[in-house]
Amino acid sequence: MSLFDKLKQLAMQAPSPGNSKAENAEPRKKRTLAVIGAGSAGLLSLVHFCTWLDEDWDIYSIHNPKKQILGIGESTNGEFVGLLERGTRFCLGQKADLDALDATIKYGSKFMNWREHSWINPLLDGNTAIHFNNFRFKDFVFERLEKHWPRQFRVIEGDVTDMVNGDDRVTLTIDDKEYHFDFVIDCMGFPSSYDDYVISDCSPVNRCLIHSITDFEYEPFTDHIAHSNGWMFGVPLKSRKTFGYLFSDKITPKEDAIEDMKRLLEVDMLEGKEYVFKCYYTRKLVEGRICKNGNKALFFEPLVANSIFIYIYALRCIYDYMMGLVDLPTTNAGFMKVVQEMEDVISYYYQGGSTFHSDFWEHATAHTKARLDKRQEFTDIMNSYRTLKDRGILYTAPIYGYKPLTWEIVDEQMGYGYIQ
Repeated sequence: MSLFDKLKQLAMQAPSPGNSKAENAEPRKKRTLAVIGAGSAGLLSLVHFCTWLDEDWDIYSIHNPKKQILGIGESTNGEFVGLLERGTRFCLGQKADLDALDATIKYGSKFMNWREHSWINPLLDGNTAIHFNNFRFKDFVFERLEKHWPRQFRVIEGDVTDMVNGDDRVTLTIDDKEYHFDFVIDCMGFPSSYDDYVISDCSPVNRCLIHSITDFEYEPFTDHIAHSNGWMFGVPLKSRKTFGYLFSDKITPKEDAIEDMKRLLEVDMLEGKEYVFKCYYTRKLVEGRICKNGNKALFFEPLVANSIFIYIYALRCIYDYMMGLVDLPTTNAGFMKVVQEMEDVISYYYQGGSTFHSDFWEHATAHTKARLDKRQEFTDIMNSYRTLKDRGILYTAPIYGYKPLTWEIVDEQMGYGYIQ
């Protein structure tokens, strides 16, 4: 018998694949992660974990599609674009992708009236970013996740009415039906109680009036326009430009703020949308198998688009915790450290005032400067930056909210002299 015939005979005697042990073995049970909420933080959480978790996981979006999100138009930083590129194949060079999000390119924040000259504040991480329409974000993300991650991405529509943190799973009640997940990320918006939160004193503003216009000249920046009662952001989308007039209602009556915003925008009437807020952050980013992100984890005023930057950082912390790379106390402490650095970034801008001499700016400068004077961590990092710059190696310094290059540029433009 030839060698070929022997091999053929052996092949015929071998068990068929359908009778193999692998075929008869129990399929490995997939692990599950639920992301509750479909606002910006919830969607970023889905993109992040579809990207970084393997196919042993199912990633569920749990949301009520009838619930409205806070839709203003959002300004981002470079890491936002990087995450979308990896998770949704978003491409800055594709006009269709920008159109889908009503998005425009962003190269930084344009500061006006903070000093006698206008200047461009670099991004937190020094990359190109976008402005996008968050009303369009969910459809874009869901379509891309269904296309690129069909073996992982799942959707359950409904209201979460109960959440129980167990030793080995989280039990969610969704429209009166129980579901079990290995981990949950709660992105359901503002907390009902602030008992486990820190109320931040980093910012002197607590109210924001919103108005959009369609006739404007696009520039690739987020406007940061100081006015006598605070400052005003401007977020340019393809379809509109949305402005937010930030002020303190403890100093400026709302009626006065409305009149001043109408004057600045040269309009006869505002659309009437407004937000009253306070700045806060959680002490417990992770608690057992339940994690937080978005407004459930923190809320800061929108100076230099800080929130989305922290949402993405929080996701990295949560991933390391879920994978067992860091323990719970270390995760929560690391999150709080970065949040407190961002508090310092916000206070840093206000402490030097603006071109306006007013009750608001007198209060803002005194309050934020006094706050920073008590922050030894801020004093130490600024001293370290100065020393390293004198040695010609500033860019080897650790990141503190900003990258060292951004700190150097902002310090020079604001005229503070911490690093110069």
